[in-house]
Amino acid sequence: MKITTIYIDDDNKELKKFKKKFKEDSRTREKFELIIIDTHKEIKNLINEVKEKKPELFLVDFDLEKPKNGVLSGISGTSLSNLLREKFPDFPIVLFTRKSVFKVEQHPKQILASLDKIIYKSDFFNDGNYYIISLYELAIGFKKLRDIKSKHWNELLKIIKAPKCDYVNLKLANPPITSENNWMVSEIANWICNVLIEYPGILYNPVNTATFLGISQKAFLSTPLQEFFTDAKYSGIFNPIEGRWWKSKIQNIAEKIMNKKEKDMLPYEGFPLAWERFKKIKVERSKCIFSGESPADWVCCILNEPVMIKYSLSYSLDSRPLVMDEARVSFEALRTSNDVNDNLISLTGKEMLADIRKMHKPKERNEIED
Repeated sequence: MKITTIYIDDDNKELKKFKKKFKEDSRTREKFELIIIDTHKEIKNLINEVKEKKPELFLVDFDLEKPKNGVLSGISGTSLSNLLREKFPDFPIVLFTRKSVFKVEQHPKQILASLDKIIYKSDFFNDGNYYIISLYELAIGFKKLRDIKSKHWNELLKIIKAPKCDYVNLKLANPPITSENNWMVSEIANWICNVLIEYPGILYNPVNTATFLGISQKAFLSTPLQEFFTDAKYSGIFNPIEGRWWKSKIQNIAEKIMNKKEKDMLPYEGFPLAWERFKKIKVERSKCIFSGESPADWVCCILNEPVMIKYSLSYSLDSRPLVMDEARVSFEALRTSNDVNDNLISLTGKEMLADIRKMHKPKERNEIED
């Protein structure tokens, strides 16, 4: 099915450029019906024009305040997004802008609250297929939520296809429901995308799943292991291209081939042994980004790479629910990444920072000793 998509911009060149992109690219032509709207008109007229088009997805440019023929729109993309959210609460809104005029970290969270996604125009052109699929999944996910007549918690569990063993954990993940029979489409969509899918703990991305099993991401994404864990893959709405897997199902499936001794171990220790015994072939272990030791037992929230807990610090990156995995930053990120914010490290951790940043990797120490 085609998604009726409203693209709002004040730059005619941009409007023509993306109209051509959506029309001529077979991938977008099959999935979207693009309707462009110039913002140089009164806001009331703009909203009325949008209503007439019966939109299912909004793409809104950030910089909408350039005058044209003496008329100024008088509203920013984020302000317009807030207004659209008020008028069209059950439809996805995407800020579709340029990196040169918009940086996420410069805007308070409350300003961005009405946005369901931010996509940079250059990224859309450079990696179009990824963003085309992402936009389509976003719009289809909202539609499926809108189509649920009974806004009951159990209906939501069905649409994300949650295992029964995760029902309690999902409730602990702070879903925005006021009662068992009442939830709002935009709020639930935000929770699924930015809590359930974003934070590892109930669902795992490829690197978290691989590390949980004690194997490399490359090994986990290989055909034999993907087929083995097929039933654990998330198939609910807003499914990311790179995939998600239910942690509970991963563990249950893994344990089916593990003997008593292997089950008594932690999954990242026992599963590789079971797989090698089961398949009679070696499997590559997860490797700590800092020390090179195997198997790693956590994932660095900055580098998104496996790390050993002993070579990482607790990191207050966000307000994720307690049921989710703790965010930890690796010594490697502390030594090499400009994305680390020292203020998010605990007082105890801060006392270690200077020493960590002077540390050689263990293998480098060995080389020095040799």
